Amino acid sequence: MTDFQSIYNGNYNKLFRVAMKMVGNSDSARDIVHDVFVQFYNRETEGHLILYPSSWLYRVVINKCMDFHKHAAKFQTIMHSDHESADDTDDLKEHRITMVQAALSSLNPHERALMVLYSEGMSYKEIAESTGMRFSSVGKTLSRTLEKLENELKKQKYELY
Repeated sequence: MTDFQSIYNGNYNKLFRVAMKMVGNSDSARDIVHDVFVQFYNRETEGHLILYPSSWLYRVVINKCMDFHKHAAKFQTIMHSDHESADDTDDLKEHRITMVQAALSSLNPHERALMVLYSEGMSYKEIAESTGMRFSSVGKTLSRTLEKLENELKKQKYELY
């Protein structure tokens, strides 16, 4: 069995950021990441060999975030995110965050996952491993998703640059 504590310490913050960006709520993001680590621990103790723990963890977090959105859509028509800002008086920053969150929420869950992983600085290879996409498809799909996000922001009268 691999050293669970080192895997947890090395991945928790990154996975939490991904979940937070995908679900927009810190409590839900914490719950998702916690569930993923419990699932990982159980698989390891049952003797399942996970060759690439980091990639496996990202993939499961993304899947759980997508499930979260599927279930949340049944109960809510509009999801508002909790914005945790160091300076709550900065209205412009809040407005930007709101606009980008709204544009991200217009993407389908697969596209949103791709954008979140890209924003986390993951390589195309890491994105492919984490999402199950073919490596050769990541660049083109990401390009189309970025264009879709830009068009959504333009519809909201917000320019990225």
